[in-house]
Amino acid sequence: MRFKRLIAAASLTLLTSGAVFATEAEIEAARAQWMDLFSAGDGAAVAAQSFTEDAVLMPPDRAPVEGRDAIAAFWQGAFDAGVTGLTLETISIDVIGDTGIVTGFWTVTVPKDGGGTMEVGGKELLIYEKQDDGVWRASHDIWNNGK
Repeated sequence: MRFKRLIAAASLTLLTSGAVFATEAEIEAARAQWMDLFSAGDGAAVAAQSFTEDAVLMPPDRAPVEGRDAIAAFWQGAFDAGVTGLTLETISIDVIGDTGIVTGFWTVTVPKDGGGTMEVGGKELLIYEKQDDGVWRASHDIWNNGK
């Protein structure tokens, strides 16, 4: 009987950890989609697919940007200014139920004064929430400049 309980506990542990890995993969897929949408340069699509309706962005040295419409305008302004090439590097993903906490690094290409471009980057912290449609979207996104 004790052996059966041990096997059942081990099986439950494996099943549970497999679910966590699957969830982490889903969040990584959402981040990959975010990079693709960013490359397309469409602020409305970025906001609709990557952020919750009541999401909050907290960019460095700026006031918080609240709500999907404001986030769409924020990102469209960045695209119109020439910001391109988002790359995200995940450090960790912690999943608790339908919430995922992501830490990582980001880089983008921005125009330089006087012409040309340069790459800038920094650290990020995002909170993802699994939506009723099964899609993971960011509810909070805060980042800084510099690694």
